[in-house]
Amino acid sequence: MKGKSGQLIKLVGLLFCIVQSVNLHAEQLDHITHQQQISSVDTPSEWVNIFNKQALICPLANIDFCLKELPHSLEKQIGLSALNVRQSMGYKSAMVLAVNHPTIAGVIVIQADREPKQQTGSLGLETFSIELINQAQLSLWHEIGHLHNIALQGLELPSNLTDYQHEWLADVYLFWHLAQTQQLHFALQQLHRRNLAIIHDSDNLSHWSAPQLQYLLQMNAQKPYVKDIPYREFIAQIYPQLPNYSTRDISEFSSLIQRTFGAGVVQPLPNYMFWRQPDLAKILQPTLDFLMGKPAAQKWRSQYLESSQNL
Repeated sequence: MKGKSGQLIKLVGLLFCIVQSVNLHAEQLDHITHQQQISSVDTPSEWVNIFNKQALICPLANIDFCLKELPHSLEKQIGLSALNVRQSMGYKSAMVLAVNHPTIAGVIVIQADREPKQQTGSLGLETFSIELINQAQLSLWHEIGHLHNIALQGLELPSNLTDYQHEWLADVYLFWHLAQTQQLHFALQQLHRRNLAIIHDSDNLSHWSAPQLQYLLQMNAQKPYVKDIPYREFIAQIYPQLPNYSTRDISEFSSLIQRTFGAGVVQPLPNYMFWRQPDLAKILQPTLDFLMGKPAAQKWRSQYLESSQNL
C-alpha cells in the first residue's frame, strides 16, 4: 500500500511540473507576441537637436505611443493629444507642433505615404511634371527648419513673421542643410517643385520659396561659403539679402499667375500687371528652361510675359 501511495505522489508531482511548465511557456509566448505587436506598430520615434533643445519626430501611425515619450507637463498644451494631432494632420505628409518648454522645441509628425511622387503643372494644353526624389526626407528637414527659425525669432530673425515667411524660411534651412551634406541638387528640385506648384494652382504661393532658393543657388554658385557655417550665423548674414515679398506683393503675383496659368485663360494679355512680369519670369525661368528647353521657354515667355522678353 505504501508503495502504491508513493507512486501516486510521484505521479501527482510530475503532473504539477508539467502544468507549471506549460503555463510558463504560455506566459513567455504571450510576452513575445506582445513585444512583436509593439515593435510592428510603425517606425520608432526619434529625437533631433534644435540648438540647445530637442524635437520628437513621430510617425502618425505611432502617435499614441510616441506622445508618451513627452514630459507630463506638455500633456495639457493645445494640440498634443493623439486625437487632435490626427485631426490636424489630415492628408498632410508632415507638420510641426512647436511647444513652450525649457528643453523641448516641439513635435514633428510625419506621414511618409502621403508624400507626392511628382509635381505637375500645365502650360496651355501641355502638362509637365517632375519626379520628386527623396521627398520624405526633404519634407522632414523643412519641418526641422521651422523649429530652428522659431527659436531664432526676436534674435537673428524678426519677432513677427508671416505664415509665408515661415514657409520660405523653412526651405532656406533646407538649403543650408543640403549644403552641409553636398546635396544641393535637391535644392534645385525643390525650386522646380515650388515653381511648378504655383503654375498648377496659385494657392500654392503660400509655400513659394523659389525666389529665395534661386537667390541662394546663384549666390552659392558664385562664391560657395554655406558649407561648414553654423545655421545661426548663416541666417543672420543671409536673411537681410533674401527676397522678402509683402502680402501685397504676393497678392499681385497671385493675380498675375491666375491670369497667366489659370483654367479658362484663352487669350494672353501681355501687359497685364506688367510691373510684376519681369520678376515672375526671372524666377520661373530655370524651371521653364528645364521643362521646355530654352528656345521653347523663351518663345513662351515672349508670348505670355511680354515685359520679360529681354531676360
